[in-house]
Amino acid sequence: MKIAIITLPLNTNYGGILQAYALQTVLQRMGHDVQHLQPKVEFHPLHPVWKMPFVWSKRLLRKCFGGEWRLPVFEHPHRWIRRYTDVFIYKHIEMRPLSDEEWNASLAKDYDVFMVGSDQVWRPCYALPLERYFLSFLDDTGSNPRIAYAASFGTENCEFSTNQILDCRKLLQKFSFVSVREQSGTEICKRIFGVNASHVLDPTLLLSKDDYLKLIQDQSPSKGNLMVYILDETPDTRLFISQIAASEKLIPFNTNYSLGNRLGIPQLPVENWLRGFVDAKLIITDSFHACVFAIIFNKPFICIGNSERGMERFHSLLDLFGLQHCLINLNSFCGVSFIDWNSINNRLEEFRECSLKDLKRVLKTFERGRESN
Repeated sequence: MKIAIITLPLNTNYGGILQAYALQTVLQRMGHDVQHLQPKVEFHPLHPVWKMPFVWSKRLLRKCFGGEWRLPVFEHPHRWIRRYTDVFIYKHIEMRPLSDEEWNASLAKDYDVFMVGSDQVWRPCYALPLERYFLSFLDDTGSNPRIAYAASFGTENCEFSTNQILDCRKLLQKFSFVSVREQSGTEICKRIFGVNASHVLDPTLLLSKDDYLKLIQDQSPSKGNLMVYILDETPDTRLFISQIAASEKLIPFNTNYSLGNRLGIPQLPVENWLRGFVDAKLIITDSFHACVFAIIFNKPFICIGNSERGMERFHSLLDLFGLQHCLINLNSFCGVSFIDWNSINNRLEEFRECSLKDLKRVLKTFERGRESN
């Protein structure tokens, strides 16, 4: 079948990019044709036209005399930031960019199935406009099945407004199959939206370590063995990392460049980020997907809770594998914990098989219905 996937915009977020790649790969291996529907990217000017000569001059001076050699002189900084991640996206992910006007019911004739997921597609602060991620652009006349795979509310409690709940409840009840990434999401779906939902793995966990190793065959080794991927850095986290590096006799290397703080430095390629997990003896992170890939690559990790980005994601993932001890408080850290990777891998294989079985069963039902028509 031809399947359209609706997920959050793909830009510099490694987890977001790789979950899209993973879900696409899984569906393609099942024999389906897949496209990600994405909003068209428009880089609006950061400054008025009359001011640009002064901006360019300032950038040139900073580049030549300020040591900021990577700073773009004429290119839009945001385009510069995502130059490497865009290469991965355009190379590995099938996309169909759409303008706001093109998100409409006419898309129904181009696809057999519409699938929402994964990542925090049902969290209002990230999913804009929210109703789009409940397929509001489709009308009731079409017969296209609607699926949610590993959709995430991001938090333990639903953050929707009253009007959003009313609108999205009607839309979600039109779905043929709903699955969520966190266990709490099943309760939210039942209690607030009147829908039964299955609990499934994040798409990245549906692929094996070998699948990801194929993406990084030509990558140079990382410059260290303590991988640091911190999204919200603070003085406390910096101090903690230096203390761990000293106590464990490890060399830290950073795999995150903040868009907000370092407009002159492009985000590292996705392949470099993945290579970090191969080379690391230990990983320190506050990222959900970095925890996921630490599990995939069987690397010990320390997860610093990131409440602003949603703690429920961490609790659900770590509970699933019995790894809650990896989630720490900086003020009460007791040392790197031992992990029985044989046990973890057995659990992962079991959960992976169940998640894939659910997805195959649902799609097979739609295939049979399509063939009979």
